[in-house]
Amino acid sequence: MILQRLGVPIYIQVKNYIMEKVKSGEFPAGGKIPTERELAQTLGISRNTVSTAYRELLIEGFLEARQGRGTFVRQVSVDVEDSTADYAGSRRERALKIIDEAMAKVVGLGFTVDQFIAIAGIRAKEKDEEVKQLRVAVIDHTREYIQHYITQIGQLTKVGFEAVATKELVSGAVPVELLHACDLVVTNAENQALVTGLMGNSSKIMIVSTTPNLEAVIKMARLPAGTTAGIVASTREFAETLGDLMARTMLENVSFTTLLYRGEREMLQNFIAHHQVLVVAEAQESLVRQLAMDNQAIITFYYEIDQGSLNQLVARLIA
Repeated sequence: MILQRLGVPIYIQVKNYIMEKVKSGEFPAGGKIPTERELAQTLGISRNTVSTAYRELLIEGFLEARQGRGTFVRQVSVDVEDSTADYAGSRRERALKIIDEAMAKVVGLGFTVDQFIAIAGIRAKEKDEEVKQLRVAVIDHTREYIQHYITQIGQLTKVGFEAVATKELVSGAVPVELLHACDLVVTNAENQALVTGLMGNSSKIMIVSTTPNLEAVIKMARLPAGTTAGIVASTREFAETLGDLMARTMLENVSFTTLLYRGEREMLQNFIAHHQVLVVAEAQESLVRQLAMDNQAIITFYYEIDQGSLNQLVARLIA
């Protein structure tokens, strides 16, 4: 399902669409997939957008192009269950090539292969320890999203984090000196003007691309017209950004009532009982599932940093 006004780049939606087809077996490993023109016609989007999605999937190793025959699903993709698996054969192959080249150069300097292994291991540990000493400020106007960004980054590299809400910067509750004291300041394009206004054109600022959880948005888009969903969150900003997204994408089939959960379990239980559909922040998901009935739909919503931005962020920290 491609949503033109979703706020997620269309080519990313196309990539997700293709990968869902791969995982379901509709596009089997080793099998040929539709041409760019065919898929563009099927989805009702431009061929250039499909071309961008195909190109990224080729680079990431999901697909392979065969001269004069078309584009095929790589055989290695058949075993993938999630995006964290090392399914991207081409990435592994490129990494091995870099290692081989480095090994050849080091051996050329007079070291043995065993010495290369020892030196590389020592250097990797040194880098790991250096990165652990770094402090990264993560800035957004919604605390729930900040926590998800931190979780994403933390899964790839261990650094110290400063979670900073934009209203705390505006009010002065968090001094700008804290940002200057950090090694990297991560935010998205929406908050770029505020951060640069406070810090100037600091080289520490890194702008990342963030997108709403596509699965959650699609579930909300498929809800029957007139549905009233209950939002459970710890901040009002969570509900506001969700409402803005729905208005921006013109998915007006759903209206919302909101509960700002502050630990009042009885109030939460009563709120849950009055809603067939519940949209929750990650922090509240486990508790809501405990209190909800089996027939109640629970949709976990968050914004996340896209994979390309994550890769660049980690590379910058290591560098």
